[in-house]
Amino acid sequence: MDYPAAINDLSKLTLLYPNDEETFLLRGNTYHEFNQFQNAINDFSKVIGFNPKNSEAIHKRANAYEQISDFKKAINDYEKLLELKQNDPDSEKLLSEAQTRLFELNREKKPPVITIKYPAPRNIGKLEIPGNTDQTSIKLTVVDDSKIDKIFANSKAITFSPDSLTSGFYVKINTKGLNKLQIEAIDVYGNNGVVNYTLVRTETTPPKAELISPYASDNGEIYLSSLNPNLYVEGKVSDESKIKSIMINGLTASFNPNLLNPKFSANINITNQNELSVIVTDIYNNSKKHLYKFNRSGAELLADNPMGKTWVVFIENSNYKSFTSLAGPKKDVSLMKSALSKYRIHNIIHKRNMTKRQLERFFAIELRDLIRSNHVNSILVWYAGHGKFINETGYWIPVDSKRDDEFSYFNINSLKASMQSYTKNITHTLIVTDACESGPTFYMAMRSIPKERDCGDKSATKFKSSQVFTSAGYEQAADKSQFTKTFANSLNYNDNSCIPIENIVTKVSAAVQKNSKQRPKFGKIAGFEDENGTFFFIKK
Repeated sequence: MDYPAAINDLSKLTLLYPNDEETFLLRGNTYHEFNQFQNAINDFSKVIGFNPKNSEAIHKRANAYEQISDFKKAINDYEKLLELKQNDPDSEKLLSEAQTRLFELNREKKPPVITIKYPAPRNIGKLEIPGNTDQTSIKLTVVDDSKIDKIFANSKAITFSPDSLTSGFYVKINTKGLNKLQIEAIDVYGNNGVVNYTLVRTETTPPKAELISPYASDNGEIYLSSLNPNLYVEGKVSDESKIKSIMINGLTASFNPNLLNPKFSANINITNQNELSVIVTDIYNNSKKHLYKFNRSGAELLADNPMGKTWVVFIENSNYKSFTSLAGPKKDVSLMKSALSKYRIHNIIHKRNMTKRQLERFFAIELRDLIRSNHVNSILVWYAGHGKFINETGYWIPVDSKRDDEFSYFNINSLKASMQSYTKNITHTLIVTDACESGPTFYMAMRSIPKERDCGDKSATKFKSSQVFTSAGYEQAADKSQFTKTFANSLNYNDNSCIPIENIVTKVSAAVQKNSKQRPKFGKIAGFEDENGTFFFIKK
């Protein structure tokens, strides 16, 4: 057959009849027999364009695709042919043969690449999993040039979707009692990829965050000292592990990720916001959200307050291990909190049942940082609990103290040394001790007869004061405290806009001496700067 002449004649006909399906099909067959497969494909495609159900054109085009080794398109056409001629043995056979040829043509020898995306291994050959669970969720990706046939985890088959292999998919693996994990992936050509990991159990305790500035009360309230929409937040984290992220109201806080228990800080805008959210996540994805409520009444407390930002610290020691437990401190602190609620107190810190180590750390580090970061002007420290005076040295008794072990007591000289490091940041310091055998350790010089002071006296409110008031000297103090009761009553029944500590001292001393053998003591704190100012309680 003269294929060129036939093709030439058929081409003339296509010009005369450009939409004639049979002419293009005939020329396509001629091209195919003449081994001009691409031209044949073009004509068959033209026919299919005229008539998408022309099974002969689809069949012939599929064969032409095979001849140029485009098996994917050939298979596509055979699948179309099967749709038109369902259960047709010839079409099924052609499709199967084309798939086999394509399969063999694509054969390769590369093993699948397996990657564990979560939890991401941070050390070669080691996978860290939570230590408190028997089932672990792992995110895998499997990348290969060919289709994946099977995936195993420790020889157990994993169900997967082929569409999720490269983007990643999660699988739950029973890791109870296991120290090793092996993931194996096998493709359709039998190539297998394997990864092996040693399982390392990690801690599961969520991190704790503590605010330094602004200070948050025990009930989670933050008393804002101004109505400034910008707030500087500073705090510290405690956790067994390093920290991955710290988010404050949705913003990333600054911290050193290479340090254990780092400090953090951030400047945030709190316009129209009523709470502060701090979310801390460690490197093992243990996470905890700390939520605080804003209390904007603090700005009002500072307005026209000559004492400035005033804080009160209560140390309530009641539940002793070696000493007699006390019922009084809890009641006394509650009584004082109620009385102080009528006065301009910006923050109250209430510490309960403190050990010696806790007392040392609190006064040497924690309170120091809080005072400096929050710009506290005046501070009242109130101790309620057991006390001792031994060899001219006064002590507060921590709850873990041993009765006959003086070293286990909290030396008041240690308290003074700790507080001296930050009293330069404070204008007024008042320490009140409601404990037996308080002794004279605090005093530099007693103010024998407290003189009347006036809130309008600038020298009294603006000049430094460092004062101490104790319920007893060498005498035993009662668990039911007349000292605290009269102190609270002096505040409760005060009709003036303020009351100086001297007025309270006079009333308390008279009431205590009348009802017991106690002799309350009042004076300056030895070693502390004092410019003859005084501590005023300013009413709201």
